Amino acid sequence: MKQLGTLATTLLLSLPLVATAKSTNTIRGAAQTPKQQALLVELTGQDFRKQTDTELYAEMVSASQRDDEIGLKSRLQSLLTRFPGSTYADNALFLAGRMAVDHSNFPEAIRYFSRIEKEYPNSDKAASAKFAKAMTYKKMNLPQFAKRSLAEVRTRYPGSPESFRADTELKMFN
Repeated sequence: MKQLGTLATTLLLSLPLVATAKSTNTIRGAAQTPKQQALLVELTGQDFRKQTDTELYAEMVSASQRDDEIGLKSRLQSLLTRFPGSTYADNALFLAGRMAVDHSNFPEAIRYFSRIEKEYPNSDKAASAKFAKAMTYKKMNLPQFAKRSLAEVRTRYPGSPESFRADTELKMFN
C-alpha cells in the first residue's frame, strides 16, 4: 500500500499541471485542483504543500536508506521544483546519483553528478560529484573518461580528499 501511495505521488507530481491566473498562491509542480490535492493527501497521508526543503531532504535520506527509488525521485523532483536554491539541492542530487549507481543505472548517475558540476560548481559536493562521476565511468568500463575526470579532480580541487583519492586511482590505471 505504501508503494502505491508513493507511485501515486510520483505520478501526480510529474503531471504537467497548469496554474490558472486566479491561483497564484499554489505551489508550482504540486496538485492544483482541490480534487488533486485531496487525492494526494489521501494517498500519501501528507500534504506536500506544507513541507519545507529540510523535511523533503530528510524524507529523501529516509527513502535512500529504505532503498525506495520511487520515493527518493519524487521527493527530489519536489525539492528541486519548489526550492531550487535550497542548500540541500546539491546533496539531494548526489544522493540520487549514488542510488542510481547502486542500482547499476550508470547513465542516470552520470547525469545527476553532471548536474551538480553544472548547477552547483561552488558547492561542497562538487569535488565528490566529479570523483563519483569518474568512478562511475570506471564501472562502465570507460577508462579514458574515468582518467580525464580523475585528472580534473586533481586540478580543480587540489588538497581535497577527492584529489588524494584521484591520485591513487590514477596510479592504479598505470
